[in-house]
Amino acid sequence: MNIKNEELDKVFRDFLTLKKLRRTGWQLRGIREGESIADHCFGVVFLTHYLSSLISADIDRSKAVSIAIVHEIGETRVGDIPYVSLKYFKNKDEMETMAIEDVLSPLGKDTTEESLALFREFEEGTSVEGRFVKAIDKLEMLMTAAEYEKAGFSGLKDFWDNKFTFKAFEEFPELASYAEFLLNNRSKRIKGQL
Repeated sequence: MNIKNEELDKVFRDFLTLKKLRRTGWQLRGIREGESIADHCFGVVFLTHYLSSLISADIDRSKAVSIAIVHEIGETRVGDIPYVSLKYFKNKDEMETMAIEDVLSPLGKDTTEESLALFREFEEGTSVEGRFVKAIDKLEMLMTAAEYEKAGFSGLKDFWDNKFTFKAFEEFPELASYAEFLLNNRSKRIKGQL
């Protein structure tokens, strides 16, 4: 390995930050001990790995998992910006790109450039793998919202009513079907039928 331990340690400290930072969207709704960004990332990587071979779209699993791994790295520096705040951050992608460059630069130019390219595919939806991971990102969020509601937390209606969330599933009917299943179960829970 051609990297100094001090440089490697800088990168690892940034990654460990993801374990400490809670997802802001949950905190805004009163879930103080909600999942960390690292918890969310694990969920996205797990679902990407296992669901990529079970859907009809032709997904390069290895590439999709790589995209899932890098999709939140920038949040080690800029934090988790919830959907409701996006209108105040017109340059969120630029901020996260700069953060990824800063975090990964000790690992070398090739690793940084590869990760930035994967991140752009996720953000811009320029590949089926990038769009798939974006859909998985939304699916993981809905699954987590359902679990929080089952545990008694309320105030999560806007997660279910966001049309952009469900739009992400249009290209992937199997994911759309499961998202609809989650939504229908939520409706049953609200009516006391589950």
